[in-house]
Amino acid sequence: MSGRYPPAVPGRSGLGAMVGIVWRTHRRGIVVWVLALAASMIATAVAVAGLYDTPAKIHTYAEAVTAGSALAALNGHVEGIDSLGGVIQDEFGFLASFLLPLLGIGLIAGSTRREEESGRLETILGGRIARHQPVLAALVVATAAIVVTSVLFAAGLVLAGVPTSGAILYGAALGALAFVFAGFAALVAQLVRHARGVYTWSLIALAGAYVLRGVGDTATSRLTWLSPLGWAEKTAPFGNQRWWVLAVPAVAGVASGGAAVWLAARRDVGSALLRGGPGPARATWLRRRPIGFAVWLHRPATAGWLAGAILLTGMMGALARQFLDALAGNPALGDAVGISGPRPLDGFIAMTQLYLAVLGAGYVTQAIGTLRAEEAEGRLETRLAGTLSRTRWLAAHGAVVAAGLVLIVAGSSAVLALSTAWSVGSTGETGAVLRAGLDYLPAELVFAGLALAVFGRWPRGFALSWAAYAVATFIALLGPGLKLARWVLDLAPTTHVGAPPLADVDAGKLAALAVIAVALALVGFVAFRRRGIPHA
Repeated sequence: MSGRYPPAVPGRSGLGAMVGIVWRTHRRGIVVWVLALAASMIATAVAVAGLYDTPAKIHTYAEAVTAGSALAALNGHVEGIDSLGGVIQDEFGFLASFLLPLLGIGLIAGSTRREEESGRLETILGGRIARHQPVLAALVVATAAIVVTSVLFAAGLVLAGVPTSGAILYGAALGALAFVFAGFAALVAQLVRHARGVYTWSLIALAGAYVLRGVGDTATSRLTWLSPLGWAEKTAPFGNQRWWVLAVPAVAGVASGGAAVWLAARRDVGSALLRGGPGPARATWLRRRPIGFAVWLHRPATAGWLAGAILLTGMMGALARQFLDALAGNPALGDAVGISGPRPLDGFIAMTQLYLAVLGAGYVTQAIGTLRAEEAEGRLETRLAGTLSRTRWLAAHGAVVAAGLVLIVAGSSAVLALSTAWSVGSTGETGAVLRAGLDYLPAELVFAGLALAVFGRWPRGFALSWAAYAVATFIALLGPGLKLARWVLDLAPTTHVGAPPLADVDAGKLAALAVIAVALALVGFVAFRRRGIPHA
């Protein structure tokens, strides 16, 4: 630890000032995150309550989704599923597994390591702020946002007709899940040098937690207790309620967050405990090119999203036989999950490819968000100070993000094809699985085009891209099962793809999606060329 920085005056005033700074600099993104997430959760609860409005309908649903353990790998093992709250928990299970952790990760990554990369944190520490207080303030603000989200969701559940005690416990369990990943992200921010590393390692940890919970629920083993997602599940808000389980994520979050604060107080500003080896003395020819530098910049995030997608598709493919057996024993299960007809395997693949498309859309949104970070932290202005034009810079990054998307989709689709063939003992679906994944590319590129348009036109409002992603994900995954109006379903780009390979794909609709993606990207390029850099 060096002595370059003067000791700060300890006290509550320093922490209070730092909390105010974090809130003022990130309030737009925080408000968008909280409102979008709370609205999606409440909309799910209200829609489920309207659809399953009698005990008979709830019982039929419960019998269908508990026929076999395959669905438990997706949504978790819901205790008390034969109740309105249990149905809501099951329907929201997959979304909750990703959106709540992303809330905690996103709030922390943007207000810790990213502020340090930009150099703003060093300026702040020149005053009365102690080194540990920025991380502590970020955790305080993130915790407050998580609490507000949990309270809003619990209130929405009560209004939908769920018993108050179950609603409060479920909201608290989801909030505790987000808190665990906020603490973990704060700890990772002390270990790695860049904000993109925080996202990468946090997403890998999330994917591992999802697989642990899925395997544990499928094999009815204790592996579930090793996963933060399993802790939220084991609270059993609509079954035999276990309030004491909330202590597990609370302790884990406090421990990891406390470790992050302790490390932040003892390391040099701008340093990382995991420094890695020294870089090469000279950049390679490719690295000096815009496309090579873009590959280097996006490589960690691409690897993280690819790892998560492979874990998901590998687990799903391995459970294909169990899922088909459950469908054979209970035809009502197909209706409950939106799979019906004489081709259950195609329906299973279509469902999995939709989940993969949601992950692909998340990847492109996060990758384009990296460009905003490059601008906000002052590196973009330096890059464009020479002969590199704005169009070449943005085109290089757009091409690398698109290539990363193709890699994620093709690689995870191949894993799905292989694992499904191993599970069911047939290789006849390999080509169909790969084509189904590629069919979703135009829809995923629409999200990339939207993110580019927002980045080019209004970079400070990039959180709106994530809000649009959250809404489209909710519609894509839950809209058909909740029987939402057709015009609502059409708001999600994935709706227009259909359900390959279960249903035929309309080439005209795919072409229309591609045109929309290109048009949005052009809006982003034109606006980016005309606006100021950096954008205030």
